[in-house]
Amino acid sequence: MDLRDKVIVITGASSGFGEQIARRCAQRGAQLVLAARSIEPLEVVAQELRARGGRALAVAADVTSAADVARLAATTLERFGRADVLVANAGFGLLDRIADAPIEDLQAMIDVNLIGTIRCVKALLPSMLQQRSGQVVIMASIAGLIATPKMGYYSASKFALIGLSRALMLELHGTGVRCALICPGNAPTSFQQHADAAKYPRITRLVDCTSAQVADATVRAIQRRTHGEVVIPWQARALAILSSPIPSLSRLVIRLVG
Repeated sequence: MDLRDKVIVITGASSGFGEQIARRCAQRGAQLVLAARSIEPLEVVAQELRARGGRALAVAADVTSAADVARLAATTLERFGRADVLVANAGFGLLDRIADAPIEDLQAMIDVNLIGTIRCVKALLPSMLQQRSGQVVIMASIAGLIATPKMGYYSASKFALIGLSRALMLELHGTGVRCALICPGNAPTSFQQHADAAKYPRITRLVDCTSAQVADATVRAIQRRTHGEVVIPWQARALAILSSPIPSLSRLVIRLVG
């Protein structure tokens, strides 16, 4: 199934998952609105997509800025008249033990990963509800389903994001708008490039995946209009299922591996 003429807004689109999702959507004929804080790398991606016959508009937008997000939504609706899909992908993580990590790190991650996502959803959801069609795709993490050492703050932001997404799925029932929650495992992105490798818990090796796998799964969720959760890879789903009924056993596995 192609995405011909679908208007898809992607935040965090200048690199990582966002960039790869954008490339795949462009190949399937979507009209893209690409957002990120820095316009220069974003324009590079947009220009490359246009050179290959794609349709992409770059909009500088920091999800921590209410004004930026409002402008992103207004630009999308003025240019295309609608938004069919929002891929709320912007996010980042800092790794450290809770006892050592400054509280400012948590505040920053909450503002981007959780509140930034909410800002984007609230900016574009009303138009989707009015047209009685659309999809919100939220990029969370396996860290929002299972907790690991040195990722407490990051997990806190993603656990909250998953709770938000599950509530949104319930609220959207019968509206024509759908919500897909994407929970990737450990993939090589700029998250890892900026993280201290010595702080990365070894447990993440159990849930390794590639950026291509995450992008492909996200695009499939868009094509199928998924209303539910997508966990990548399957080992991550197994570990997440284990952590709910038998949390002590999952903690033992994490301690042994990590």
